[in-house]
Amino acid sequence: MKNIARLPWITLPLLLSVVIMACDPSKKISGPAPTKPTKPIPGRPEPIDTVRWTPNTGKPPIKNDPNKPGPRPATGDTYHIGFLLPFLTNQAAGTTVPEKSRLGLQFYAGAKIALEKISAEEGINLIADVWDTQSTDADFQNLLNNTPRLQKPALFIGPVRSTHVEIFAEWAKARRKIVLSPESPNSDLTKDNPDFIQLNPSLQAHCEVITRYVRQKNKADAVTLVCRQKEADRLAFFQQANTSVGGTTSLTELIMPDETLNFDKADLRKYLKPGRNNVFVLPSWSSQDFVMAFLRKLKEVKGSNQVEVYGMPQWKTFESIDAEYFTSLGVHISASSWIDYQDPRVKAFQDKFYESTGTIPDEDAFNGYDVTLFAASMLVKYGLSFPDKLGRENFSGLHGDFKFAKVNSEGADSPGGATDYWENKYVHILKFGKSGFVPVAH
Repeated sequence: MKNIARLPWITLPLLLSVVIMACDPSKKISGPAPTKPTKPIPGRPEPIDTVRWTPNTGKPPIKNDPNKPGPRPATGDTYHIGFLLPFLTNQAAGTTVPEKSRLGLQFYAGAKIALEKISAEEGINLIADVWDTQSTDADFQNLLNNTPRLQKPALFIGPVRSTHVEIFAEWAKARRKIVLSPESPNSDLTKDNPDFIQLNPSLQAHCEVITRYVRQKNKADAVTLVCRQKEADRLAFFQQANTSVGGTTSLTELIMPDETLNFDKADLRKYLKPGRNNVFVLPSWSSQDFVMAFLRKLKEVKGSNQVEVYGMPQWKTFESIDAEYFTSLGVHISASSWIDYQDPRVKAFQDKFYESTGTIPDEDAFNGYDVTLFAASMLVKYGLSFPDKLGRENFSGLHGDFKFAKVNSEGADSPGGATDYWENKYVHILKFGKSGFVPVAH
């Protein structure tokens, strides 16, 4: 079994000790690994411990422990996987890594655990090269132009920054490379590129899932879409989804001026009808004030009418909205991921991550684990032809699930036409309750 990871040997002059540890190795960790991460304050960035860098020793960070049973003998092909992640080492001061490097550090630490797992369980040779994409488009383009070894991997995980994804999609398409894009949920990003796989569902996918879920229990005339003028183009996704489920009546639209600070001039009562569930959908996330103004007004006028409000994933991090509004107005949100911290698989991953790094995993670590395990599993099952099989594959991860549909010029999920790219369409519907947002459907 050969399972090697080379940290950015061209772009990074230094190698992370142990395995990209998100803690200061001078600190001693005692006691058992926590079974559940400390929950951060919603919307507030978590602090990251100091990361110490040591000179390149030439030893790969992924290796077998001689005191543990060895992996299965390699019987299959050798596959090169390239990781393109924002470690942002050019922003480092001295021997520390900047706070914004947390995503890359956590993602790769989780990916390493997935590589170790697949190495121990499957007869496959994996060689992983890891490059720092930095932050600017110019730095990333320089990486593509001046790194001959980028030609070696057949499969890439990353990059993360949306403009980097757009640049890399075309680079990879010209070279017939498989790309798993784990973060940026872009629409119509690339054309005639069936080896490009978008793992984070697009806004359109979120709108479609919300519409299907709402329309299962409610007639179209019970649903009102609410947004500001600059967000009005998003409403088409809901209307199209409503038509696809057999809706012959369009969903009602309430479009407010962009400068709206309150709903005093909007008569929400006319959208409320006694004896039925009245549904409001807000595809808004950039302004907590707009969302809060709507919830305040709806709570004020709803009386005894039954209402439900559906929002976007970002609402989970809103700080300025009292939980009482979420509870009393039946607030739901869509989400591409949800971690069940009671799941034994999650607990096992937390323990392994803590053992490996001395810290607790955040959502990026879970994502890195899921994406890498999925990629390696597909290589084991199908080799490099796995993109052709995505339509029949479902994957259940710790951070999120994957269920793919091809996207083409005739629209997402259209059976006709060439495949422009593949997109994960798996989206949860979460409802706010006593323990926060929990899944009710997907």
